[in-house]
Amino acid sequence: MRSKSLFFLLLTVLVLAATGCNDKVTVRGKVTFSDDQSPLTVGTVVFQTNTFQARATLNPDGTYLMGTLSDKDGIPKGTYQVTINGAVEPVGGDASKFIVPKMQPLIVPLKDMTVVVDGKQKEYDIVVDRAK
Repeated sequence: MRSKSLFFLLLTVLVLAATGCNDKVTVRGKVTFSDDQSPLTVGTVVFQTNTFQARATLNPDGTYLMGTLSDKDGIPKGTYQVTINGAVEPVGGDASKFIVPKMQPLIVPLKDMTVVVDGKQKEYDIVVDRAK
């Protein structure tokens, strides 16, 4: 009897742990320029904490879909420092891949901001200034 109770307790703990690990939020948005609202078309958006990092590659229309293990699988809830790194065009490689190639020259300065991903808001549009 005691081993049966222990088994069900262990099973419950494992199920709860597995459910908590899959609690990711789909995060998307669009990066545009402040002067004319045109999209930033090449670059990355990085969401980062002290212990975790996720990134998304910008699409030709300026949109992004954040990923953890793949480029579109979402991120855990939390408070993130967000960094935008944009370029005129990728230098070597394919900008559609999860790992973005080296990019030069920058057309926007690195922009840092903080967002809270809580599952309620799922779109984070970002406006950047052009480099001068």
